[in-house]
Amino acid sequence: MFFKDIIKSLNIKLPDETLEPLNRHFRLQEEVDFFLRMLSHEEIVEMLEFMSDLDGFQDLLPIWTDDNSNYVCMYYRGPLSYRVCYMNHEETDLSPGYRNVGTFIAALEPNPQSEWDDLERDYPNAHPENSEWIAADLESIEQIHYILQNPDLEDEVRCQYIYSVLALTPYDHLDSLVQFLDEDDMFVQERACDILGYHQYAPVREKLREIAEHGLPNARSAAKRALARIG
Repeated sequence: MFFKDIIKSLNIKLPDETLEPLNRHFRLQEEVDFFLRMLSHEEIVEMLEFMSDLDGFQDLLPIWTDDNSNYVCMYYRGPLSYRVCYMNHEETDLSPGYRNVGTFIAALEPNPQSEWDDLERDYPNAHPENSEWIAADLESIEQIHYILQNPDLEDEVRCQYIYSVLALTPYDHLDSLVQFLDEDDMFVQERACDILGYHQYAPVREKLREIAEHGLPNARSAAKRALARIG
């Protein structure tokens, strides 16, 4: 069975540019031992059934696992379609790490024994050069902001969507992330500090100093880390 047959049996439609690298990699995994192995048809069905009851997980298709209850997933629908994330059983962070399965596979195949954290990711990206990718990321961000306007959105789902906005936002649009430094959710405030620190975004230096002293738990240490990066 090819991976395209698995997808067809699940009644999921994917574009050829997504299916082709998955099919090729599926065949390679039959010859090479990977630390992140592809799931069988039965395992995917089981995981989809489990995830169907979890808010915020319904757009994800689990494809790889480390056999330690962690999964590499692809968004197969919704505003983050075709991007790849990591589902960690210890700490939930569903923000994309790769813009598609092709770039993930390109990072994985030269490093078959690598774990997710060992691989160089697409997001966040300090200076993305492909204008089409930037436009696609901004379009996804706009769609997420529309979803965030829903007052009935669960707090955890909202947090995960904001994580994705923080990850996707390119350098030239970082001013749009400053609002998240005033979040009441300490995990969002913490992540906003870390992302702006990663980008070494100097205009938020004073705000970070304020958070380092008076911010929410978790965010204080994140603000100090960001200040150390910015200098």
